[in-house]
Amino acid sequence: MNNMDWVRYSVTFRIAIIGILALLLLIPVSMVEDLIYERERVSEEAVSEVSQKWGEPQVVAGPVLSVPYKKYITNEKGERVSVTQYVHFLPQELSINSVVEPQIRSRGIFDVVVYSSEIDFSGKFAQSDIRDLGIEDIKVDWDNAFISLGISDVRGIQDNVKIDWNGDELQFKPGIQTDDVLRNVIQSGGRADTVGLAIDKKTNLGQNSGISARLPEGVEEGNGFGHTFSFKLNLNGSQEIQFVPVGRTTEVALKSSWGSPSFNGAFLPDMRTVGDDGFEASWKIFDLNRGYPQSWIGDTHNIYSSAFGAKLLITVDGYKKATRSVKYALLIIALTFLVFFFAEAFNKKRIHLIQYILVGLSMVLFYALLVSISEITGFGWAYFISSVATISLIVLYSKSVLANTKMALTQGLILTFLYLFVYIILQLEDYALLIGSVLLFSILAVVMYLSRRVDWYAIGSNTQKDAPRR
Repeated sequence: MNNMDWVRYSVTFRIAIIGILALLLLIPVSMVEDLIYERERVSEEAVSEVSQKWGEPQVVAGPVLSVPYKKYITNEKGERVSVTQYVHFLPQELSINSVVEPQIRSRGIFDVVVYSSEIDFSGKFAQSDIRDLGIEDIKVDWDNAFISLGISDVRGIQDNVKIDWNGDELQFKPGIQTDDVLRNVIQSGGRADTVGLAIDKKTNLGQNSGISARLPEGVEEGNGFGHTFSFKLNLNGSQEIQFVPVGRTTEVALKSSWGSPSFNGAFLPDMRTVGDDGFEASWKIFDLNRGYPQSWIGDTHNIYSSAFGAKLLITVDGYKKATRSVKYALLIIALTFLVFFFAEAFNKKRIHLIQYILVGLSMVLFYALLVSISEITGFGWAYFISSVATISLIVLYSKSVLANTKMALTQGLILTFLYLFVYIILQLEDYALLIGSVLLFSILAVVMYLSRRVDWYAIGSNTQKDAPRR
């Protein structure tokens, strides 16, 4: 056997070449993976565009009672000057009842879940002594005390908002006086919005994102029992709604007709019921569960770390499942090539490397089909259609190349098992590693068992012997 004959008929060399070919096919696989990421970004852009017009994911924080006071400091010139700071009080009791009505809006072929919500707030501020914070009454500007409510996207407000404060009706106006408590919050989409609705006693400060209104006189005296409040907020948003538990005791009840919620944030609901016709959830949170007190001075604490709520999920996320399925591309390609190699070895039918490449490319295109069809039909049907098309193509091609119907059907059964195996793993996300490891071990065991008595040297010599002479 000369060197050229060894290259052409050596089993070891052929296995090495087929293995390298399988690895090279990961290049187009990675290109398909980039395509999936690109389509996912296009989908996110569509969601962002609809959300910007309808309303972003909403985070509602407050109400917070804030009082300005004068503080004297020495400046760089050594002069004693006064600066305005704020002392903030959180409610003693806070009750929030929200009804969320979802809608599906489309942008091209992409669906976006948006909602309209009716939120009822009620509660009570305790009668607080500002001297507990080390501030003298004479320095406190009670005439400019205000109450504020944080909202991550005030464009979603759908109606005038009025608050009942100790029986007096107050009208909200645009503006927020301080961002000590109600600061900018970064939404999941990466967009920063000024958070805040404010009720200001004297001045309409329309420069910031928020609303304000005048508080009645006598905030500092109270009635000996604190201050009661209630108001209703009609708010549009998209995908997600969260609340910040600013009350010493905060009770939140959330109801919606959406059947697939995801409860997220710092707290899970104490009680929840989820069905096809919607969900209901309730939370009861105490100040001991948070990382900030009921009153403080300035911007000492970040209240948004305790936000919680629900996300309205669109149950089929084809891009994430397609990305996960691509991870198994090398497995499917390698096992398919292995079956071809066994067919070639035992049937003494030589298969050209170009034919291996064509079969490999058909399996790569499976993922392109999967992504494109899933954008129209959903992931389940897309996976079925793509796998049937790919398996049928390879079986028909194998029948022609191998000239062996039984071997082609065997190839089809193996591919059916592999694609079904990957689909099951995609559905059982929590147990994917366990099931995948067990099945891969089983596949390896079957291959080792079937090939345990194969004389690989004899296969090489037989192949050479049966090769056509020049």
